[in-house]
Amino acid sequence: MSLRHIPLLGCSVVLLSLSGVAEADDAFQQALSIQPFSHADSVQEQLLPESEYQVIIGSIRRINNQLRAGREVRASGELLRATWQMRDGYSPDEAFKDALQQLTEQPNTLLYTCEGRECGSSSLWANQVFNNAKLYGPDEDQRYLALRLDSEPQRFISLYSITRGNKRSYLHLDQFTPKPAVTEALYPTPTTLLKVLKREGELLLPSVDMTHAEAEPTVEWVRLLVRMLRSDSLLRVSIDGAGAPALVEALKIGGIPDQRLIVGQPAPEQGVRITRIR
Repeated sequence: MSLRHIPLLGCSVVLLSLSGVAEADDAFQQALSIQPFSHADSVQEQLLPESEYQVIIGSIRRINNQLRAGREVRASGELLRATWQMRDGYSPDEAFKDALQQLTEQPNTLLYTCEGRECGSSSLWANQVFNNAKLYGPDEDQRYLALRLDSEPQRFISLYSITRGNKRSYLHLDQFTPKPAVTEALYPTPTTLLKVLKREGELLLPSVDMTHAEAEPTVEWVRLLVRMLRSDSLLRVSIDGAGAPALVEALKIGGIPDQRLIVGQPAPEQGVRITRIR
């Protein structure tokens, strides 16, 4: 082989390698349930086709050097992990809100959220939940949310943000696809519902189906919403959706005063949107 051909061959190998990396990155991005925040840069992408995974849906702590969660879902399946670093001038709250908006536009069930010190030790989240030391920071500067995407295939999303002591901010997403799907009935706590409503200003609950008012899932959702509203006697809400009138009546039967409830727009057709009236 002529020596003058070697550089050209080397360039071809490099180009093919770069092309393969780009294709793999595109495939990873397409597999994610959200579009990354436009003012953040990717610092980690990981695909584990077969993973034993623990979805955290309650408070965590360390007992006898082991991670313990108040509630959890354990299953096997595919795990995608992505971590983004915020660019200067942008906060993790902006990225978190952007991701949450995209997720709640899909059929979903909200499961758990916490913020600051109530989440527990950031070291536990970084090193034992997400296996990413970059996510370790002051406990008061963290936020976590878990939900289930109810379209096919079923997916569990764990969303975590942190601002480290060096002021670098990160958003992390775990996307877990269990195989087979988890059939256990899962619901959020009233406290989780209230936190999201107060922070985001609205709750999107696609799973609330008032056309089957006697069905166990609907009965449970009404019970949770009654408890949420009872926990803050000053809270007033507007409820949108085709099932809003029936839900308002059910909440009144549950003891919520009429003046705290307003029937809003007939959309969405599926589920309800609950908006906080300021």
